[in-house]
Formats: sequence, C-alpha cells, structure tokens
Amino acid sequence: MTVEDFKKKDVIYFEKIQTGLSDYNHVSLKLTEKAAAKHFRELMEKYGTENAYTDFYYFRLDEDAREEVESELTVMDIDYLREIQPEDVEDEIIFPLTEPLLQIIVKLNASEMLFSTLYFQGSKEKGLTPSSWWGNYEQEYICFRRSRT
Repeated sequence: MTVEDFKKKDVIYFEKIQTGLSDYNHVSLKLTEKAAAKHFRELMEKYGTENAYTDFYYFRLDEDAREEVESELTVMDIDYLREIQPEDVEDEIIFPLTEPLLQIIVKLNASEMLFSTLYFQGSKEKGLTPSSWWGNYEQEYICFRRSRT
C-alpha cells in the first residue's frame, strides 16, 4: 500500500519523529523481542488484523544492506519476504501486519538492524482510537496517540 492510500485511513502517520513528539500524546515502553511480539499480537487481536499495519523499508535497501538484514533472519523469514515483495518497492512501504511479518519486525527492531513502525487503525465500532508504535534503539517503542480533548 502506498503512503497516500494509507493516510486516508483513521491512522496516525507522520514521517519525522519530531512531528509525533510535538503533535501527539506519547509514551515510551521498553520491550524485549518476546515481549514486543506478545504485546503487538494482543493489539492485533484487539484492533483486528484488518486494522493492523506496518511500514517496512527492507525492499528499499540496497543489496549489501539487505544481505546484512538477512543475516538476522531465518530461511523461512526470507522466503516470506520474497512472497510479499511489492511490484513498486519505492511507493509501497505499508503492509498489512501479519504474524510472520510481526515476528520479522520485532526481531529486526530488537537487533537494531532495521526499525519499523506498527500502526493500529481506529475503529468507532470497537471504540478504539488509532495508535502508532515507532521501533527505536535499545528495544524502545514510542507509542503515539491523539489527545482525547
């Protein structure tokens, strides 16, 4: 999915973390790889998999950087990435958050090899507001939410 298509959803999306820090309520959580997988799996269940997304820049990396990232992954992980590779790697960086992709993302965030953001789309029917979780250094995730005012 392109960023422009993604922005049409009830999501919190911004390109620079300074924007998030100044425009949204935010908290920081330290999560190990295992804790992050559990936490985001629970959010996927709560929001529904149809409302869970991630940005994933792996396909934009040059060959050397990709090989370095792949050193952290299993053969099954790499095979999965080949399956989901978009036709337009420059425009399509937003992906539905699936269990295999979640496992890859938390592994790469924990190793500081490649950071991704996880997005959970708001749902009026479920009474859920959108949130975005930026992967960061030292196993930190910064959660951004809109103020309730």
